[in-house]
Amino acid sequence: MTSATSARVAHGLGRRSFLGLLMASGALALVGCSSGTSAADVPSDGVDGVEGSRLTFIGDDNFKPYRYVETADDGSKKTVGLDIAVADELASRLGFTYEFRPMSFTGTLPAIQNKQADFSMALASNPEREETFDFTQGYYQPRVGVLTKEGAELRDADALDGCRLSCMTGTVQNQMLTELCPAAQISTYDTADQAMQEVVAGRVDAYVCDGAEGDSMAKANPGLACTLLPDDETSDYVGVYRIMGWKGAPFIPAFDGALDDMKADGTLEELIHTWVGPDFSYGA
Repeated sequence: MTSATSARVAHGLGRRSFLGLLMASGALALVGCSSGTSAADVPSDGVDGVEGSRLTFIGDDNFKPYRYVETADDGSKKTVGLDIAVADELASRLGFTYEFRPMSFTGTLPAIQNKQADFSMALASNPEREETFDFTQGYYQPRVGVLTKEGAELRDADALDGCRLSCMTGTVQNQMLTELCPAAQISTYDTADQAMQEVVAGRVDAYVCDGAEGDSMAKANPGLACTLLPDDETSDYVGVYRIMGWKGAPFIPAFDGALDDMKADGTLEELIHTWVGPDFSYGA
């Protein structure tokens, strides 16, 4: 991470789940308070109504390269990844603190809607979600990955149709497969590990997922391969990743302004290259 992303967060609960414990260090000045108090309960008179606020960030902590638990040589654990780096940078620029708590994907939307947490990341907007939540501009353009066994790669939607496929419940990939591959046998799972293990066991032909996540899984599991579907097949279904907060959240406009600055000065692109790779460059 860059020096501007010195705020760190520690792993707290479990897999595809969000928001954990903070490191007991000077980083507390930047990264969240363990009280878990929501910004909904902490008024702020700071810049844009955000400075001095304490926010809660929820998200799956087994979603590499966006959020995942890293174990140090001394056995200590912390949650790292692109989303943590972007959140650290926002906290540094805007003067708020945050606590990261792991939470399952299926629990994310209701938790934020009910103001039990403040924001999540790596989420696409759609008209239905926009009725209930506020979103920032995009900060990353995902691609769709197809995780298979080596030698059995599937490279386009036609190849997927008629196959046995796994995906995460309620994701954009789930919706895409339902519409693009009507002849496929689609099984949905609450966690990426479950969906991937179906491929390993041979019970499905492929796990359809976020492309960078699939690439990370293939690198970590010999015998698996990940291909990326053509953009022209997936662009109608997979929008840019955004930060999502509860409806009316005052920090969303402030986040937007900081993201503008991070794009203009190259910080966002640097973070994407560091945590995901140049093949996933966001560009302009």
